[in-house]
Amino acid sequence: MISAFPDEILCHILSFLSTHDSFVTSLLSKRWQPLWFFSPIIDLDDQTFIQKGRSYSSFFKFSFGTLLKRRIQQPITIARFNLTPRTCSYGNKFPYSLFNKWVRIIVQRGIEQLYIEIPRAFEVPHIIWSCKTLVVLKLYRLSIDAFVKVHLPALKTLHLDFFFISKSQYLAEVLHGCPNLEDFRAYHIFLYNKLEGVEFQNMPKLVKADLKLDYDFEFPLKVVSNVEHLRFFLMV
Repeated sequence: MISAFPDEILCHILSFLSTHDSFVTSLLSKRWQPLWFFSPIIDLDDQTFIQKGRSYSSFFKFSFGTLLKRRIQQPITIARFNLTPRTCSYGNKFPYSLFNKWVRIIVQRGIEQLYIEIPRAFEVPHIIWSCKTLVVLKLYRLSIDAFVKVHLPALKTLHLDFFFISKSQYLAEVLHGCPNLEDFRAYHIFLYNKLEGVEFQNMPKLVKADLKLDYDFEFPLKVVSNVEHLRFFLMV
């Protein structure tokens, strides 16, 4: 029987499930009850909660529970947080303060890969921009509204989709703060001012760039002129 497998194998199996499905396995028997706590992966989405008519508060209650039930010393290496407008009505008030606290706990646990999609373009929690352990960061439908010091020394992959930036200088600061970036993707970026007078530094370690440009998003191509793999879309 599968329950006879060692904890390490069972935890590896659970890592392929969403966090909610991992929690459900704890109801199978006492053998399974503690195992979902030991997974270094947190995968949260709105499929289980919002689609069944539950509120944001129930979603966040479960989200915080997945963190607080783990030992403080236990690392969380991968976290996915997915709330989409397809199932989240714009009439619902998004609890940004709770979301911000959740992100802070994740960062303090040594996160290496972070994937976030939220229903409206709220500002990226500032603590993300100084996370020294982050290797992969993918943000969907967020924004940068104010200057923040960026220091992401380990980051190798940065993907920004449906991303709002109030000043072009902030995008330059983000890229400057990722000295080891190898993979950069920018789709549907909304800049509120042009690039005149903004200095972008070269990125010598960048290997792959995937850009979708239009009248709302300009990008200095000299930054990606030496990459091995460049995919470029110009929307007119």
